[in-house]
Amino acid sequence: MKPGNTPLVELRNLAPDGTRLFAKLEWHNPTGSIKDRPAWTMFHAAKEQGHLEGGKPLIEATSGNTGIGLARIATINNHPIVICLPDTATPERKQLLRAYGAELIEVEGGPNGAIAHARELSEAGHGHMVYQYGNPANPASHEFGTSVEIARDWPLAAPPDHLVCAYGTGGTLTGNSRGMRRAYPNIKVHSVEPYVEDPISGMRSQDDPFQPPVADLSLVTHRWEVEAKVAAESVRETMEAEGHFVGTSSGAILHAARLALEAHGGTAVALLPDAGWKYLSGQPWSEMI
Repeated sequence: MKPGNTPLVELRNLAPDGTRLFAKLEWHNPTGSIKDRPAWTMFHAAKEQGHLEGGKPLIEATSGNTGIGLARIATINNHPIVICLPDTATPERKQLLRAYGAELIEVEGGPNGAIAHARELSEAGHGHMVYQYGNPANPASHEFGTSVEIARDWPLAAPPDHLVCAYGTGGTLTGNSRGMRRAYPNIKVHSVEPYVEDPISGMRSQDDPFQPPVADLSLVTHRWEVEAKVAAESVRETMEAEGHFVGTSSGAILHAARLALEAHGGTAVALLPDAGWKYLSGQPWSEMI
């Protein structure tokens, strides 16, 4: 099953007065996240380019969702995969990766530590590193997939005023910004980020020392920084107002989307990467239930 064609719905109870807020519900993808899209595209690109010949293992550094998507495709294709994961990742993500048959290596040092370890394994000849942070197939999956779906399903005669999405690998932000700008040249792009000292799983700050090569931050119109606790509170608000149990990064995105609409008005589409069940045991959400 190829990922994509996820619902675009209106969040009437969260939109500030006089505005309209729509959300792309990416947990309807096969393994429950937006990362199924680049995982599919990157796996098939690696196969077409001959990187997987002879059963050469895939290697990837991930905070969880991309690895889960890659592990699913690797399992379907009976291909070995090694995932380098920050040791702070939630148990739910680790369990799902193992369930899909991935060899899991837990690494200290957060996402950057996982990237360094995966690169070491690849350079030592232990497999092909997918490297979502620098792989052009990552943003391409959104430029020619996700954003096309949004434009196809947009329900209003007038174009959307704002695109709101998280900055993580840079693929979602860059690819969707390019695709949406092609369809709607005047759309404003809002990057949602955590503070460096207060991380949110799957998200990255522009102040982080490492900036993914696929990221084109010149596309960003506005930048919103969200505290992890505020993101978790937004998850709760979304559940109570709309009934959607979103993930922590989605909570941050919806908080920023509401701020953007309050400040600028108009209509916004928010890309919600995943649902909340992979975060139940993690901080700060676990303290709020």
